[in-house]
Amino acid sequence: MRLLGSRNVMLALGVASTVLISGCAAEQGLRLRAADRSANTADETAIRTLRGDNNRAIAAHDLARFAEMFADDAVFVWSNGSSAVGKAALKRDFAGDFAAPGFVTYVRSPYRVTVSANGARAVEHGTWTGLKPQNRYGGDYSAHWARTPAGWRVRGELYVKLYCSGPLCTP
Repeated sequence: MRLLGSRNVMLALGVASTVLISGCAAEQGLRLRAADRSANTADETAIRTLRGDNNRAIAAHDLARFAEMFADDAVFVWSNGSSAVGKAALKRDFAGDFAAPGFVTYVRSPYRVTVSANGARAVEHGTWTGLKPQNRYGGDYSAHWARTPAGWRVRGELYVKLYCSGPLCTP
């Protein structure tokens, strides 16, 4: 067996220490990612809780509670392509729905919430259902959330109608 020279020993030690350090860094990275995931899980839970609270506010036709979730400059795009910009416009439009005879509710059911790496923004994807007299319709939606000093707020929502049954259905 051939003995390694001092230069080769130093090289081997350098490679071994690099592998060891890399392994430790990778392990530390896994721990950091796990910490990020738990922070993101808390944020995801907070967003899902806010969505549930908002669904209950709509079912109760409580305009003030409904509006709490939205940023002052939120953009809302309905499934028919119309839109509202700002919390005041959202309140005006939803007040009309809440006052409509027989209006029941809108229900949004998130199936995925993803929080950005820096925790400043999140996207929510889900399905929605609208219940009005003799009509049932719904589809998919996406919501853009931003962390604010007051907590998570919706900056924008987009609704796409994928099914509809009843006399108010249009193409």
